[in-house]
Amino acid sequence: MDRPPPIAAIVHAHEDAADAVMRDYVADLRGRGHTVRGLLMARRPDGRLRGGRCLRDVETGEIFEIFQDLGEGSQACCLDVSCLAAAAGTLRAAIQARPDLVVINRYGRQESEGGGFAQEFLASMVEEIPVLTIVAEEFLEDWRRFTGGMSAELPADMDRLRTWETRALAASRPRAQAG
Repeated sequence: MDRPPPIAAIVHAHEDAADAVMRDYVADLRGRGHTVRGLLMARRPDGRLRGGRCLRDVETGEIFEIFQDLGEGSQACCLDVSCLAAAAGTLRAAIQARPDLVVINRYGRQESEGGGFAQEFLASMVEEIPVLTIVAEEFLEDWRRFTGGMSAELPADMDRLRTWETRALAASRPRAQAG
């Protein structure tokens, strides 16, 4: 294959610097005039939600509180699937806008089971819009099956992201201009 995969994953072991690197990378890319749409993981400063995490729309700043507060001591899954569906709408709109890059906060358990943002990942791949996500090592084999082994796997490193970006964005431009 002479062109890079239009999809890449920052692979991490322990939620180390992956989110911060992706946020910094998106800000850098936008600062250089590229169009980036999608969702990033964000921390809630008030910490009132379990884990204190939510999703933030890169373009509008809209917050999606995808984790429900089920109360102290709850061991149940706290993912709010209705809010996840609303966030998926943001990703579908992002794909339709044909930006330079779509970012999807994670490929994880939901996606490995065919839910979550699996359809939005597939739509980006079909449209050959470069997409960047984060994948935990525990889901790496699922990710490889999901992408047919066609994804670039990158460390949480700005230089490696820029190297992938240069080739991925250049390869996608002729298709975007033809469409």
